[in-house]
Amino acid sequence: MVFHLFTQPITITIKYINIKGNKMKLKFTKSIIENNLAIAINFIEKKDNSQITSHLLINAKEYLSIKATDKEFGIELKDKSTEILEKGKATINGKKFYEIIKALNDDFIYLEIENNIATITQNSSVYKLPVFDANEFPEFPIIEDAKEIIIDPFIFIDGLKKILPVIDTNNPKYELNGALLNINDKTIDLVSTDTKRLAIVSTQNSNSKEIELIIPKKAISEIRKLFINDFKLFFDGINLIIKSENIKFFTKLINGKFPNYQRIIPSSYKTIIKLNKSEFIKKIKQITVISNEVKFIINNNILEFNSISEETFEAKTQMNIESDLENFIFAANSRFILDFLSVIDNEIFELCLNDANIPFTLRDGDFQTIIMPLSI
Repeated sequence: MVFHLFTQPITITIKYINIKGNKMKLKFTKSIIENNLAIAINFIEKKDNSQITSHLLINAKEYLSIKATDKEFGIELKDKSTEILEKGKATINGKKFYEIIKALNDDFIYLEIENNIATITQNSSVYKLPVFDANEFPEFPIIEDAKEIIIDPFIFIDGLKKILPVIDTNNPKYELNGALLNINDKTIDLVSTDTKRLAIVSTQNSNSKEIELIIPKKAISEIRKLFINDFKLFFDGINLIIKSENIKFFTKLINGKFPNYQRIIPSSYKTIIKLNKSEFIKKIKQITVISNEVKFIINNNILEFNSISEETFEAKTQMNIESDLENFIFAANSRFILDFLSVIDNEIFELCLNDANIPFTLRDGDFQTIIMPLSI
């Protein structure tokens, strides 16, 4: 591993695709269908309306199911409030359906599939949209074919929140564009790196079987919005599947080998300094007015902050700390530090140091970020 640590409603008719025997009729509550569509459209193909993945799969049976996928990740939303007047299954353009629902009034909305046309009505407003063959909609992973991953839901979601800022974007090493979930015999680790820093949340493993998988960054952003607690995780060798009472989510995993992060984590530190988060953020933001690169000087009980700039501008401030270090100097990108401080739980965090020219660690309980210092 290289460690560089959404008026007025109007009538719209669109040419449809001839599909036989396709009938369905539903009665929606606007607020509920709008909320579900707001979630679902994040999972559809938005650029090419000729693709079936630009459509939602609407399946009305004992309850209403809405599916969306771009084949890389997908979601199924269960809605028991919709009145099913006639059971059936059909697709409908996700983006247009959502825009229509948003434009309508806060009243009941009807969706009817008949003669190969999806008709959306509310009072005098009528919209017609094309349908595709629902049988061609991509299949979703089956939970029965997957193994359950035993992990505390809160720890999983909280961990993803903390490591998300450190996941790289568009790295040629594709495995770095996601986060590692590594379950071994001792710990459950959630890890990310952008090669200039490494973030890890580590908790004890009591009953999970060993597993190692890489979750894409885009999927993690959606997971954090969708789930809070009371859900289960499953793994089928290709996909991570998350299921709660009304949501089933899946994402294809990144096929690759995550760097050996354990060798980056120091086994011990020469100095550990406890710092106040609020005060530290205030001081560092005073410097970032001039420069995002900050030089730190520790002299006994004083921590000095200095701007690093190629211009003639200069900023300097300091705070009191408890330390016996003398003239210990290091520098860092302030964004890396602020990313850590923005997600930690406690008011006091630890600055863990060895030598000035090697990575230093910011730590808050089971969460730590190891940062490569700047050369000065």
